Amino acid sequence: MRDDEEALGADVLRDLDTDSHVSRYRQIADQLAAVILDQRPGVRLPSEFEIVQRLSVSRATATQALRDLEQRGLVIRRQGRGTFVADSSRAIRSNRPGILPSFSEDLRAAGRQTREQVITLEVIGAPSEIAATLGLVAGDDVWRVERLIVSDGDPVVHLTSWLPCALVPTLTRSAIEQGSLYEQLEKIEGSPGRPCSADEQWTAASALTETANLLAVPRHTPVMRVTRTAYLHDQRAVEYSISYVRGEIFAVSLHIDAHRHRSLAQIAEAP
Repeated sequence: MRDDEEALGADVLRDLDTDSHVSRYRQIADQLAAVILDQRPGVRLPSEFEIVQRLSVSRATATQALRDLEQRGLVIRRQGRGTFVADSSRAIRSNRPGILPSFSEDLRAAGRQTREQVITLEVIGAPSEIAATLGLVAGDDVWRVERLIVSDGDPVVHLTSWLPCALVPTLTRSAIEQGSLYEQLEKIEGSPGRPCSADEQWTAASALTETANLLAVPRHTPVMRVTRTAYLHDQRAVEYSISYVRGEIFAVSLHIDAHRHRSLAQIAEAP
């Protein structure tokens, strides 16, 4: 630990209730969650070793407790350094009216500096699954754009997009890196060239080797896997993307109206 690094000692933990039906790791995680609500981002939590020494639990139990806090988005675990209170001012992905947000725009709305680093920009024949999603024939030309979104110096999103060359005839690495992919689409075609609606799904996943390396997190760190099919004003699919997002950076906010004529179940079943 650095001399100037603020840290919580293991003495913040109370003895566990051995008669409780709640698992030991969850008791530890819940105790720490209550304590860190009043802590500033960046404060270091007790290490696994300190938890083991204080509560006489196994190393696996201590590890699981810290992993549980990470999955809740309350802490950040940095390999070789420890576990730290996460910044609670996350970027918010919402269904606000007026614009279809990109990750970069969500991050900027949260007051963060961003840049997009293009890893690969190439034209390929569309794989069958990608072609079907975009309404193309397998083998049709599509752009494959793999990139990394960096926020305040930290890599936070690893994403790959596929776009039909018939709808997007030109893409350049420099233009994307000077702003964002969606901003370039808007500059090329004007507002009709920018996606205005999307089907999006968020699921939990583990960072595999390539993504873990790019996001600077340990392998198998919990991340959010986001798939998106984005559409133009005329409902033509212009982008399919798969993204891996560091969970401590993003939150999802939805407005659900129970009085709408179509239920969420009906929307999910719609073609």
